[in-house]
Amino acid sequence: MILRGILDRSLSSQLTIRGFAPIKELARISKADYSYQRNPLAKQEEVITTFLETEEYLFFPEVILSFRLKKDYTKSGVDTTLTPIQELETNNKFKSNMDNTQVRIKTIKYRDKKDIRGSEELKTVEIILDDDILNKLVSENKHPFNRVDGNHRLEAADKTQSSKVQRMVTPFCIILNEEIIVKETIEGKLKAVVKDKGAKFEKVVFHNINTKTIPLTSEENLRVILDDEKNFTNEELKDKFGWEYFAIRKVFKKIPDNIKDVYPYLGDEFLEMPRTLSKHIVQLLVKNKDIDKRSFVNDILKALQDVNHIFGNYPVLQGKNDISIVAASLYIAISKKGNLKLFINWIIRNYINNLIGLDPFSLVDIYKKIRESKEKQVFVSMAFNNNTKPHYEAIKTAVEQINSEYKLDIKIREIRIDKFNQGHSYKIDDEILKLIEESGLLIADLSEPNINVYQELGYLMGLNEGKGFRQENFILIKKQDKDSKDSDIGFNIRPFQQLRFEVV
Repeated sequence: MILRGILDRSLSSQLTIRGFAPIKELARISKADYSYQRNPLAKQEEVITTFLETEEYLFFPEVILSFRLKKDYTKSGVDTTLTPIQELETNNKFKSNMDNTQVRIKTIKYRDKKDIRGSEELKTVEIILDDDILNKLVSENKHPFNRVDGNHRLEAADKTQSSKVQRMVTPFCIILNEEIIVKETIEGKLKAVVKDKGAKFEKVVFHNINTKTIPLTSEENLRVILDDEKNFTNEELKDKFGWEYFAIRKVFKKIPDNIKDVYPYLGDEFLEMPRTLSKHIVQLLVKNKDIDKRSFVNDILKALQDVNHIFGNYPVLQGKNDISIVAASLYIAISKKGNLKLFINWIIRNYINNLIGLDPFSLVDIYKKIRESKEKQVFVSMAFNNNTKPHYEAIKTAVEQINSEYKLDIKIREIRIDKFNQGHSYKIDDEILKLIEESGLLIADLSEPNINVYQELGYLMGLNEGKGFRQENFILIKKQDKDSKDSDIGFNIRPFQQLRFEVV
């Protein structure tokens, strides 16, 4: 196999070869060192494969590989005065005495004038690899070329069966390094030692590539496409980038320019990243199959107003607030998959608003799992005394029967707040409110007048304010006897259905 390119020193430092070769073949003869590189992401490989097979504006920068010129100085008759790279530049050729690799340089003089660098010539180079040795190395997973940058592209090209991709050529940069064998005295004995001068350099280059540049933010990347309606029409967005990009543009375009005046409580990060916010909420709705393609824009704008209003009651959420919290709150408001006030209380109570680098998708998933477990809790609100003991025992029996009959993975359990009021330093009122929030059902016993029962029931009703409140997350029970009167129940509770019972 022969690789050809142009030889020069990058930034007047490292000797490199730049050229073009079939991407499939470069993938075959190279491998990544996962001791320092991240493992390939299957999703990213799929994205790149689709890009290679279908993209109209197909372009990638060069892949970067590393190759070692090998020489064994312990063999007889070997010139020890020059390193492999020095030998190549001095003699315009190099042949390894370890793997038969040959490198040849040809100088091409310019006929009429110098180039922009003032040079009068360029050097072309070819690497000639012994096919039998190369194939053996690949079969033994000892590929002669190491991947420094472009691993996902090469992995995608290696795995695809597309004939189109197999014919593609890609630009490459090969960094030339050295691997030599010399004799050294170790513990009084002369031994052959392998010195790989390339391993350290590869890691440094990988580190520099990934740390010396500042990647574009999501907002900057989205601005390139979403804001250019001349070159990227709505129809082209749908066709080339997918319906989600079209939806993101529609939402972003409806967000007013005077964002700070309209949504003053959603935080500085929202003001700086409206396109990213639009992307997050559209993708959350699509991922969870909660999007209505006919009304999603209006749904999001309405949710923005609601979330902004609620955030206004929580100073801790204002200012430099993570945009993921805003996106997750919008999703909860639109999908009705949870109570927005409860979600925000959960965020604040667990100091999630203090975390950096949140992911809105994980945030929603975690909250939904927590809610699924909490919804199987029953909060019992009643005056606990000898008179009501039979009432409580009846509720407990019903809970046990449900557990036994339905064999729930997460058991329903009743929560008696009087069991929580001993040995705690926090206010019992706060604990009551928290338990109400975290329970899926409240059973309120109105048999005896008790201000706490009404307070707890009222708090639950307040959590559902503005949501078209229905009696679906609480049950009212009351002992029925000859002395019972409707006036024994608060006037604002009377319209709701109650289960009346007699104690036998």
